[in-house]
Amino acid sequence: MNKLISTHWISLDGFIAGPMGEMDWIRGDEQLSSYEIGLVNGASSLLLGKGTYQDFAQYWSAVPANPNAAPWEKTYAERVNALHKVVISHNLQAAKWPTSELWRELDAAKVNEFKARAGGDILTYGSATIVQQLTNLGLVDEYHWLIHPIVLGKGRRLLDNLERRFDIELVDSERFKSGVMKLIYRRV
Repeated sequence: MNKLISTHWISLDGFIAGPMGEMDWIRGDEQLSSYEIGLVNGASSLLLGKGTYQDFAQYWSAVPANPNAAPWEKTYAERVNALHKVVISHNLQAAKWPTSELWRELDAAKVNEFKARAGGDILTYGSATIVQQLTNLGLVDEYHWLIHPIVLGKGRRLLDNLERRFDIELVDSERFKSGVMKLIYRRV
């Protein structure tokens, strides 16, 4: 069965975005770019909430035609635009980004069927509410956390509203030149 991987950029104090949703604190470098490209190259699909889906669709679909985009962005955009995408939303009218489908609710059986047939790993970015639901259902196989050397003090947390405690084990780590720490945890 394919893995469902939750991957996030996180501040040292556990926030995935600032109080107004800002992400201006993200530190990119060649290692982070390589990690992101490698991750999408091993994936077949994205599973996203409405907000992240709309942000990704708007940004990444425009990158190939943007003459100012960095080479790594063009490589990443080519791959992410080609991936199969699932957006979970009660009120989105249509999923218009090519190769997208719309699910009205998150259903454990449907996610497990998707994992069985996906043809590669399924990635979820952002989408904190969706990740919380997937975690509560025990459906996330790995958590890829890119811990940034910043303390935000407040903002949006990734794993609020969990129903129970669960154990994870560290399976990989790497320090990037930017000071970002990549930590990969697998659910036990």
